[in-house]
Amino acid sequence: MMEMLLDVGKKAVEHAKRLGAEEAEAFLYTENFVDVKLVGGIFASRGGVLKGVMGALARVAEPWIKRRGIPMVKGGMRAGVGVRAIVRKAVGFSSTSSLEEKDVLKAVEEAVKIAKVRPPDPKWASLPEPKEPLGQGGIFDERIQGLEAEGMLKLCADCCAAAGDFDRRVTYTVAGVRALSVYAGVVNTRGVEASDRGTAFLAFVYVKAKSGTDETSGSDLIISRTFTENLQGIAVNASQRAVECLGRKPLQGKHVGTVIFENRSWGELSSVILASSISALNVQEDRSAYKGRIGEQIAYEGVSVVDDGIMPDGIFTSKADDEGVPRQRTSVIEKGILKGFIYDNYSAKREDRESTGNASRWKFLGAPPYANPPTVRPSNLLLTPGRGSLDDLISEVKDGVLVKGELMGAWHSNVITGDFSVTATNAFRVKDGGVAYPLRPCTVAGNFHEALRSVTAIGGDPKWFVNVRCPSLIVENVVVST
Repeated sequence: MMEMLLDVGKKAVEHAKRLGAEEAEAFLYTENFVDVKLVGGIFASRGGVLKGVMGALARVAEPWIKRRGIPMVKGGMRAGVGVRAIVRKAVGFSSTSSLEEKDVLKAVEEAVKIAKVRPPDPKWASLPEPKEPLGQGGIFDERIQGLEAEGMLKLCADCCAAAGDFDRRVTYTVAGVRALSVYAGVVNTRGVEASDRGTAFLAFVYVKAKSGTDETSGSDLIISRTFTENLQGIAVNASQRAVECLGRKPLQGKHVGTVIFENRSWGELSSVILASSISALNVQEDRSAYKGRIGEQIAYEGVSVVDDGIMPDGIFTSKADDEGVPRQRTSVIEKGILKGFIYDNYSAKREDRESTGNASRWKFLGAPPYANPPTVRPSNLLLTPGRGSLDDLISEVKDGVLVKGELMGAWHSNVITGDFSVTATNAFRVKDGGVAYPLRPCTVAGNFHEALRSVTAIGGDPKWFVNVRCPSLIVENVVVST
């Protein structure tokens, strides 16, 4: 497969040269995927959907129906090529959702045509030169490539059953599994010919619980490069999150002070704000609060952050980035000191330096990678863990709020200033080193950069959220209100 991709790429860039492009690049991509989701049958027996005799029969039949439900299956293959052509410092881009030679050459012609009419970019230098990779690439798990919908539906059914068995107050369960195998390659006219393959396995469970008029929800997920056969752990966690929030109370007044962020919650904020702030392109374009601050203390001394594109089990580990530049390990924050930024080829050459291998075409819930020009994004962004569990962190807090799970609105945070205002639906009042009671949905607001400086403790429980892995931590001076 990869040899075929590179062959198509070489034909593409050669065609661009014949049409008058001074430089050209082809990014080639193909993926096979299977998406399965199951709405667990438990909603029929506990969710109040069926009334009277039918409801009674559903409750009697619950041991059978809880493994049934409403299945949704989607799968297939998508492939395509993205082409960049450069004419007199002007960059043209075009893509096609096909690997057929005639379609690829047509995309090349369109890219060259665009480059010839666009104004030049005075900051453009050149496409990257070829270099040997520093790592072995990411994981390719043959088991993921061989997964079929039937087996994945069984995984979902087991999750829904485990979630329902956790507590009778669980009234609704949904489980989903996604299996993905990817082949990608990059070819350019300066001699780059890079390719790699990888797999990904994603699973989630979402539940609702009800007691009287109080209805709560909880979720958990797993993201991995390898197949995970037993998913009942995330099912139980999702149910526990929902059930422990029953009996919620309003927060008395406004809390300004200590907040414990669970790993998932802090990872979500970091994936939006920190990932944007350390982009060299954003720094150059005045879209980062870290501009001109290399060498300064920007975080609590216990905070260290690296971007590691060559770690063996990283979610976005690969031999090369999406421009064919080798991935590497880059120190971003070291003991609270800002050490550097992450670069793609364009932003690096604006400063006459080397790319850190952070060109990415991937967009969360966006167009497929081949349809996007490259830009700067982290590979695997890691916050170095400290010690202890989430419970250990809670035991250190006399008066505070615990924030767990998904933060609604995190994606709308101000990535330039770092300001955030999110809704936490799984939050708890903490008193004298323990959880006192669950809170009604509350607003959590602050500034991410100030929060980094106000961290007082870091746990030893790192968890992945997309391509960010971080532990739970304690932050001061955060505002919580209901």
